[in-house]
Amino acid sequence: MSNDKARSSNAAHSVETRSGMPWLRREIWAFSDDPDVLIGQYANLKRQVPLLYLLLIIIALASFCLMVGNVPLLLVGGVSAAFVVIGTFRIVSWLFFLPEPDRISVAEARNLLHRTTLAVIPICLSYLAYSFLLDAYGDPSQRAGVAICLVMTAIGCMFCLMHLPQAAFLVNLLTMVPYATYQLLTGNETFLIVAVIAGTVTTLMIRVSLNAHEAFTELITSRAELAVQRGEAERLAGENASLAMTDALTGMPNRRLFLGQLADRVRNNAQTGRPFVVGILDLDRFKPVNDIYGHATGDQLLIDIARQLRAMTNDSLLIARLGGDEFGLLVDGDAAEAAAVGNQLIALLDQPFAIDGHQLSLGCSIGFAAFPYEGATATSIFDRADYALYHVKADSRGAFAFFTSDLETRLRTETELETALLSAGLASELRVELQPIICLATAQVRGVEALARWNNAGIGAIDPARFIDAAERLNLMGSITTTLFAKAVAHMKALPSGIGLSFNLSTCDIVTPSTIDMLIGTIIEQQIAPRRVTFEITETALMKDYGRAIAHIERLRAMGVSIALDDFGTGFSSLSYLSRLPIDKIKIDRSFVANLAEPGVRKIVAAILSMCDTLGVECIAEGVETTEDCLTLRTLGCTLAQGYVFARPMGIRRFREWLETNREIGGTAGLRSGLKMLPAFAELRKRYPHRA
Repeated sequence: MSNDKARSSNAAHSVETRSGMPWLRREIWAFSDDPDVLIGQYANLKRQVPLLYLLLIIIALASFCLMVGNVPLLLVGGVSAAFVVIGTFRIVSWLFFLPEPDRISVAEARNLLHRTTLAVIPICLSYLAYSFLLDAYGDPSQRAGVAICLVMTAIGCMFCLMHLPQAAFLVNLLTMVPYATYQLLTGNETFLIVAVIAGTVTTLMIRVSLNAHEAFTELITSRAELAVQRGEAERLAGENASLAMTDALTGMPNRRLFLGQLADRVRNNAQTGRPFVVGILDLDRFKPVNDIYGHATGDQLLIDIARQLRAMTNDSLLIARLGGDEFGLLVDGDAAEAAAVGNQLIALLDQPFAIDGHQLSLGCSIGFAAFPYEGATATSIFDRADYALYHVKADSRGAFAFFTSDLETRLRTETELETALLSAGLASELRVELQPIICLATAQVRGVEALARWNNAGIGAIDPARFIDAAERLNLMGSITTTLFAKAVAHMKALPSGIGLSFNLSTCDIVTPSTIDMLIGTIIEQQIAPRRVTFEITETALMKDYGRAIAHIERLRAMGVSIALDDFGTGFSSLSYLSRLPIDKIKIDRSFVANLAEPGVRKIVAAILSMCDTLGVECIAEGVETTEDCLTLRTLGCTLAQGYVFARPMGIRRFREWLETNREIGGTAGLRSGLKMLPAFAELRKRYPHRA
């Protein structure tokens, strides 16, 4: 608070400086209340006052040399010697006996500034009297020399005391005014003019000194404010660093801290030799909780789980939330100790959790990898634990497994896939299959979804999810996406103009400017109407880099392309920010469609359809495989669907044959004609006779 008051006082001084004469009383005689300014003044005086006394010694010796022979030796020598002795003593005192600026208190500094200001009075009067004495003995040239010595003494002292304007003002007042008065009384016009000019110069120097002191005060104040800001910034940086290492929802250590700790253990293992095990824990039935009970319930469940996991944490066990429903484990010890931790965690999470009146049962699966046996680096050991988790969830949920030689073999197979992908002739091996998107109200083919296929000469047909994941890991997705899109556009040109194209963009694609540029370039180059193109993205893709993803989406929509949010309902916060997303369509995830028979799921789908109607976006149900699902969706008000009940994905030639066989689907006849090959529409005719 004292610094703030001092700064306010300094601000007031500045105002008075510009308002008239009050600055003469206020700024000359008042010492600052800012401790930093006082210490700064003392620091400068400690450097400059010794120079002031050195100047006085030199002037005394110069006066002695100038007047010796004309003035009694005892008088001129005694006074000069006194000045030399006193000046030397003061130099030694200031240099060696006064404390350094960082060791003096504010009160001591203030007192010393007062004493220094008062010390100017006897010094100035002594030198003035000495000058008058010498002036009485000298001839004109010697009197001129004495005048020069006096003026130079005043100017030098004022320069040395510029950071103490009170003292500088006293120097001018106690030397120039009496000297000008003395010359006026003696009647020597030449020396009077010299005195007046010297007084004018020194008076102007007082103003310059005050300006310098004001700038000095502002500098000290700004430095103090900067130090406060720097301290606050460091405090905030510390808080941010802590927040950066803490999961916002659960308060647990987060992924960044976990990976940092893992890297530290790997680096220190060469010195400590202590074994440790990396584990990755995934909740088994968490997604249905989000889907059925909502994200608020899911978040509360994660908070309750985290509370119990934190209770297990100790010096030999670190548990961190990696993201979603996945947690990382660092177990100091061998496989036996990790197995004990795994059993304890599985038993803990197998117990039901009571959330908002619901009894929720989850369970968990854990993958372990021991360092350094299953991996010599932080990345490799983490990946192997993740790989072990992947397979335990596929083979035996609710258990834990260690990375083994068998899994090593499987991992090598994945490595072979990556190798094949790196060496693949993508243009010749990649192809596109099309699956129609049907309007349930009119029986028209509204569009097709382009689905990627890869058949490698060495490995054979590869599941798209596998090679897309591998391509993202290898940063090859941009090349694959543009190749597939070019093939899809070529197929599109062979289809009727009323049929649109839906094309999936990966997590990497939507945040990569070069990929977006190439997609736009392909649309323009192939002269395809942008309104016929829909790019499908997932919530995961948005969350990778939300700002950049939204910017690219806006850019695509600006040229007329539509955007669809794929796999809707499977993310963490779709409902919370859907209304803010620049999208035109959403696709209900197939996991909802497959469970439409469950009342809770049916209500969720109905709510999604109602929400889409409110927001003015189209809704497409994917994965429709049965006639009953098709009828249920139609009853709920869904108008667009795709799935095996209509047609499986097929190449362009087969699709055109299928389209020709069922050409009325693409026409305007509606449900009235040409639908014998599609049982779902035959049933729709029965249930909705008004459409026939």
